[in-house]
Amino acid sequence: MGTPVPKQPSVGDLPLIGRVFEARAAEELALAVAVHEDLGNPEPPIPTPSSTASQPVHTATMDEAQNEAILPFLGPVLAYVPGETITVERHLTLEGDRYLADHAFVHAPGVKPASACLPVLPMTMSLEVMAEVAACLVPGYGLLGFEDVKATRWIELADTDVLTLHITARVDRHDEDRGASFIRVEVFIEGQTRPAISAMVLFGDHYLIELSPAFTELANPYRHPLTGEEIYGERHMFHGPSFHCLSGEIIVGDHGIIGEFVRHSPEDLFGSTRSPQLLIDPALLDGIGQILGVWAMEHGRYVFPIGLAKLEIYCPSPPVGTRVPVRVEITQTEGKRLLANVEVQDGAGAVWMRIVDWGSWKFNWEQCLVDFRRFPDQYLLGRAAPLPNSGDGSVCLTVTTAEFQNFDFSILARHCLSMEEMPVFNGHARIPQRQKQWLLGRVVAKDAVRLWAAEQTQAPMLHPAAFTIDNDGQGRPFVRALPGCNTPPLVSIAHSETRAIAVAHTEAVGVDIERIAEHDASFIQAFTTAHERNLIAKFPQVEHQTWITRLWCAKEATGKLLGTGINGLPQAFEAIQLENGGRIEIKHQTSARSFEVKTVEDCGFIIAYASQPHSSFGHKSESAYTIFG
Repeated sequence: MGTPVPKQPSVGDLPLIGRVFEARAAEELALAVAVHEDLGNPEPPIPTPSSTASQPVHTATMDEAQNEAILPFLGPVLAYVPGETITVERHLTLEGDRYLADHAFVHAPGVKPASACLPVLPMTMSLEVMAEVAACLVPGYGLLGFEDVKATRWIELADTDVLTLHITARVDRHDEDRGASFIRVEVFIEGQTRPAISAMVLFGDHYLIELSPAFTELANPYRHPLTGEEIYGERHMFHGPSFHCLSGEIIVGDHGIIGEFVRHSPEDLFGSTRSPQLLIDPALLDGIGQILGVWAMEHGRYVFPIGLAKLEIYCPSPPVGTRVPVRVEITQTEGKRLLANVEVQDGAGAVWMRIVDWGSWKFNWEQCLVDFRRFPDQYLLGRAAPLPNSGDGSVCLTVTTAEFQNFDFSILARHCLSMEEMPVFNGHARIPQRQKQWLLGRVVAKDAVRLWAAEQTQAPMLHPAAFTIDNDGQGRPFVRALPGCNTPPLVSIAHSETRAIAVAHTEAVGVDIERIAEHDASFIQAFTTAHERNLIAKFPQVEHQTWITRLWCAKEATGKLLGTGINGLPQAFEAIQLENGGRIEIKHQTSARSFEVKTVEDCGFIIAYASQPHSSFGHKSESAYTIFG
């Protein structure tokens, strides 16, 4: 990429921000404007860093506002002291902030409304928010950059179409030697007492050229197998079209990455205007986090931005359509944080901006989860349960919490649950462990149903949130309706500690899972019959506790098959026969019916599967869809 240098700009190169007409004035602002106009001053004053703080800010008329580019993040002014502080209210809406639909963590197009897909304000959009509000305090000055950016929580529209932000800016200091004003800005979500993100925003009458991070040659460079366009096409990034700035070849090294961004028009980002006056290009700037994500994925990690130490701008944003080279050098990878220095060129051989210590949190996710997040309607989270295969058409899958290590379970719920199921999940929040177990059961049951339906209909697999698994009056789970399938399968679900298992079948089945554990004599006496204790006694003593767990699971599974549960009467289900392979014949004393139950031991747990007397045991071994094991 050569060694480009920042331009030495003239004052005229700075994008001057002199209008704040978009900020519907608080009483103080309106009064200041009226006084200014009464004094016969039609033009706004242009303060210097040493100007008095009492000079008013010019406000254009609404007619002028409609004909000119506007600062899209400025809303009603709640408080204002000219040249000192300002507080602006901004309502984020899915209708007005169209880019939010392209920055949603959950991929469920046509299945869930956008508000249920967890749209999140990108960190770089937050930088634009803070810059626009800070600009109100220094009209006539241009944006120089940011320092000490700290994002402490997501700004998300979770199950709402509107989120109110309060943005507070105050002049921290004027540095006459550097010709810069330093403005501290904090963004609060309404009702929160701590800012979601904060920064020092720099404005002045000429650019500062103070950063000179060293960029070394890439060690062991190689061409990434995918171009920027292919990365988006295969959804290795969750971002929608508004943020598709990576383009062409990407070169990856041991401690760095080189690529190219394309600057797109901002005309479709907002519903309120097609001519937003953006002080930075937040959609393109988001690409820095994306290209860092490409490097991290090549090293088995996934990252989200959390802030930066300093960003300097050296020239106005290049024209739309410009291809701008970018290079990144990784400076820290230890622990949970990844730090990097970044340089973005202007497409004409000079430097547009530099960043020192762009920070990201690192995550390590299982591959099955990574692929599922990309295409929930093509991948499963569950894996085939370790049960005998007899080709009876059932699908039995299992899952553990290990598949979701370092992943937020509330986001997992949004990926997998329908709109009707989410309130049930939230209702379990008082007991987090119970909530996780319930969710694991639903996740694996959804997978079993989706795989069963795809095999039955030879149709594409469904999105897990496209249907609902409910419970009847006895607590038995059932599929309420299944798109494209006239007769949904019957399901059974069980969970124990960190594991869950589910089966889907055309006929009634029952499944259970329990950890093998020591049981005292009183427990054994309470749920077994004398005949069952005699059967267990025939096995070696070392196997007794395992057989006790097998027997308990077999009774539970049979009760689920019948739809009655054990109902506090475990001895109403009696084992007639126990076989070395784990097969148990259970007789239901009330109905005099006998059922075959297969049990297997897996990683310290017993899994039991009960089927109708005429049914064989197992599940199909072949599938057109991916099961991770």
